[in-house]
Amino acid sequence: MAFCHESYRPFEVAVRRDDELATIMVSGELDLATVPQLSATVAEHDDAGLLVLDLTAVTFIDSTGVRVLIEADRSCARSGSRLAVLAGDGPVRRLLGLCRLDGRLALVTEHPSAAAQPDAGGMTTRPMLKSLDG
Repeated sequence: MAFCHESYRPFEVAVRRDDELATIMVSGELDLATVPQLSATVAEHDDAGLLVLDLTAVTFIDSTGVRVLIEADRSCARSGSRLAVLAGDGPVRRLLGLCRLDGRLALVTEHPSAAAQPDAGGMTTRPMLKSLDG
């Protein structure tokens, strides 16, 4: 009998904050057991002008994970900030599409700061969010 030994990425949340831009990078499984940690982290940083949830390294997401995304969107709206979800091509993007949340949440294809370009005067301008929906 052969056993399948898959290695799963442990759940981790890391934050990078740069003035009005906060990026929360999530990896591993986003489910009932891990959602409280993400919720607490979002609550700490929902005052940023732009909150980016980088979920490209999430390997699994369930309905509680979807709920925390909806709550993060509402929390950011209440505080006057914006939420962008970097979903990648994996399970998060597929589930958001199935739930028809890809039209409600601001899904982006790249991190907003990755495309910042210095202008002729050396100033860095923040680009518009590049949405998956066009």
